[in-house]
Amino acid sequence: MILETDPPLGVSVEAYKRASHWEGDADNSRIEACLAAAQSAVETATRRPLTLRRVRFETAAGQGRRWWVPVAPARELLGVTWSDGEMGADAARLLFADSEPQILFAEGALAAVPDGAPLSITLSVGPDIVPPTLAQAVILIARDWLEAGIAIETVESPRIAFGARALIRQARYRRPGIWCRQ
Repeated sequence: MILETDPPLGVSVEAYKRASHWEGDADNSRIEACLAAAQSAVETATRRPLTLRRVRFETAAGQGRRWWVPVAPARELLGVTWSDGEMGADAARLLFADSEPQILFAEGALAAVPDGAPLSITLSVGPDIVPPTLAQAVILIARDWLEAGIAIETVESPRIAFGARALIRQARYRRPGIWCRQ
């Protein structure tokens, strides 16, 4: 997944302070960095974006007509391109956007595209409202990292507490596959 736009924070610094009963002076930029890193960890683990954003996925043609989007929910199919240009608006459509997003290519839409040619699929993804359980996971992770004094920039894989892992596990999106011949 390649981000086309920077995703906004799903949990604001103010919401974090309220939820964690923050007292005293605060380094808002440090809290914001921790929230962004925690949000990224939650989104990666669940395959569920917390906020709306535009993304691009790259895959190869010739594997079928139906492609499962690797994240959920998806909002809108913005375009499909391949090395020789853009495909028309009627070449593909988004199905089951909220539960199991799929791109279904029209019959014959991929006929001119050689097998193995790179396809670029651009979508708008993310929910209208940040799921409360995932917001809570972000808060728990950020609080743990801030209390431990972990420098987000220097740590490859910071620890995630059991409570946050349980919330993440409940919300994880699992797609059936990438392509389908039908």
